[in-house]
Amino acid sequence: MSRKYHKTSISNNGNNFYLQFHIKDWMRRLPDFINLPANKKNFKETLRTSDYNLAYERANKRLKELQIIDRPKPEAVLVGADAYWKGTQDFEIMTDTDLDTMYDYLTEMISSSSISDHIHELKITDEQSFSNAENNLLAIEREREKRKSKFYDKPHPYPVGLAVMSNKYMEELKAEGKSSKTQNKVKNASKRFLEYREIADIELRLITPKMVSDYVKFARTKDRAVRTFRNDINYLGAVFEFAKREGYLNNIENPFRGQKMTNFKEPSVRKPFTSEMIVKLIELASEDKELTQLIYVSYYTGMRLDEIFTAKLDKEENVRIFNVAENGGKTESATRIIPLHSELKKITLSNWMSPSSTALGKRFGRLKDKMLEELEIEEDKNKFVHHSFRHGFSTILLNAKYSELEISDLTGHKKSNIGRTQAGKTYFARQSMSKLFEMIESIPKLNV
Repeated sequence: MSRKYHKTSISNNGNNFYLQFHIKDWMRRLPDFINLPANKKNFKETLRTSDYNLAYERANKRLKELQIIDRPKPEAVLVGADAYWKGTQDFEIMTDTDLDTMYDYLTEMISSSSISDHIHELKITDEQSFSNAENNLLAIEREREKRKSKFYDKPHPYPVGLAVMSNKYMEELKAEGKSSKTQNKVKNASKRFLEYREIADIELRLITPKMVSDYVKFARTKDRAVRTFRNDINYLGAVFEFAKREGYLNNIENPFRGQKMTNFKEPSVRKPFTSEMIVKLIELASEDKELTQLIYVSYYTGMRLDEIFTAKLDKEENVRIFNVAENGGKTESATRIIPLHSELKKITLSNWMSPSSTALGKRFGRLKDKMLEELEIEEDKNKFVHHSFRHGFSTILLNAKYSELEISDLTGHKKSNIGRTQAGKTYFARQSMSKLFEMIESIPKLNV
């Protein structure tokens, strides 16, 4: 459930919540407001509930119906290389007839003396209009030639840049069903490399092994965590290989491969939250139902934050469960079920109001820092994160004499290689529901 508007759009009068906001000038062009008298300045409508979470959900739905939120924004007109690369992508899926129609339209647009009509329609300048049209024509001409030749290898008119190819690679990952989190790792890796070079983009063919080696040395001096930096280099190398595979680059050496990562900062050792810390977190979050729910679910399930955000409540064998990472997750074993602890059955589990797991995680991070500050241990800020719940969950189960193999059915960790066939299949089936529930119930009740 996304939060797209400020919470003050919801007002409270006695035991009832209302959707209430000032009617702005731009709203009067919308269907529901166009006939309102000019002297009507405010909108107010009952949400028919005294529950804030339900009021929020109804207000969000109503604002969408009124077209107040989620209004489409005009996209910026692409010019130069950006217009060309976007065109190559769009025209690949067009029929020959549609290509011809588009070609004629763009040609007429360039040669027409009434270009101002298009400018008024698209709200762009002459220079932008011509650049966009000309580069789309280049993309159409190339697509036409490709369709006439079985083996087409004519070079593109623009050298491909890291930023452009990173976006294309992210689209490929999305088509393969990879999570948005994985896609964003590609974007962040490219962003950090370009920030190091102090440029908006760089041609892939100009990136050399020496340049990447210097980047490694720079990262080492900045105390970059070796695991994160190694992942960055791997993603950048994958972008480079993708460009070669798709024909944007000749078969040249991948400068991101073979780089040595030595003498980097060791990863921070994460610690599990103590009972005192968790009780303090709940106390500080007492006015925030969403963060309170997050703390309880995290403690009693050991799920990763992004798993909690997407997990679905379900039933199996007449037992209430969390259906986790249904569409795949961080590991092959991430897809799993977790029975609800008896303490979780006592609370109402609501949909998340935060727009994403990242936003929810940032809010928890601020709460966690405040907790550490009040307990006067803020110097350990980097040792305690949301993942600390997961560490504590596993530690409790290990201390309860369950094996790592048993615990992996609840945590989604990779199972032991023992008992695997040559095809990689495991002999170990998931444990029974009664065993999973027994393990979950061994997590002690919070003393709050």
